Parts: sequence; C-alpha cells; structure tokens
Amino acid sequence: MECRPASAEDVARVSELLEQLGYAASPEVVGRRLQALTASPHDDVWVAERDETVVGLVAIHVSRSLEYDGDIGKVSAIVVDEAARRQGVGEQLMVLAEREARRRGCVLLFLTTAERRTDAHAFYRRLGFEETGRRFAKELD
Repeated sequence: MECRPASAEDVARVSELLEQLGYAASPEVVGRRLQALTASPHDDVWVAERDETVVGLVAIHVSRSLEYDGDIGKVSAIVVDEAARRQGVGEQLMVLAEREARRRGCVLLFLTTAERRTDAHAFYRRLGFEETGRRFAKELD
C-alpha cells in the first residue's frame, strides 16, 4: 500500500468513500472541496492506494491557537473503504497525519467523531488519542 497526496483524479473515489460514512456529496461538490483543500497552505489531503485503487484518505488542517505555544493540527477527515478496514490502512493514514502535523510544527493533533462510532473511538484510543471534551456545532445559513 502506498500513501500519496490526493489529486483531481481521485474525486470519484473520494466521493464514494465519504458516502460510506454517510456524507453524501456528488463528485462535482467533492471536486470543488478537494481543489480548495489541496490549494490551501493550511491543508493536506492524502490517499492510501492499494493495487491502483484508493482505499482510504486522511485530511489535516493546521491552524494557530491562543491556547498552545505552536500550531495545532486537526484530522478533518479519515475514512477507509469498508472492504479494507481492520487491515492497517487507517493506522497507516493516522501515522502519516501525525508525521505531517509534526513536520508542520504542530504541538497537538486532534479530531472529532460522532458518538455512535464506537469502533472508531477504540481505534483512536489505541493510537494514543484521549477523549478530552465535547463538540458543539451550529449550522450557519
């Protein structure tokens, strides 16, 4: 398996992966989002490829913070194809995210996840993440 930066050629597959998590978005919408993220100096999107098929992705966002002496990184997305789960793909992507966050000078890497994703919670704990709080969200029109 190989990890590489995501490209425009990955849009259809990224859209399929996001749908597996319940985030329905057309390839056109995903294409616009992916283009914006890959053009941003604050974001990285990586895909995991096995046998020339994208089987997972991770996206990180780096920002400044008043709370920490240094930048913080957020895993803004991670997904592994249902057929490739529990085969080390997610762990490899998270190791990559952590390495890239460190390379960019981050002192903290965090993520948010839905309460119902208990398997994901166990996975993150196994990788050394700690549950530290709650997330509140408000959609803005």
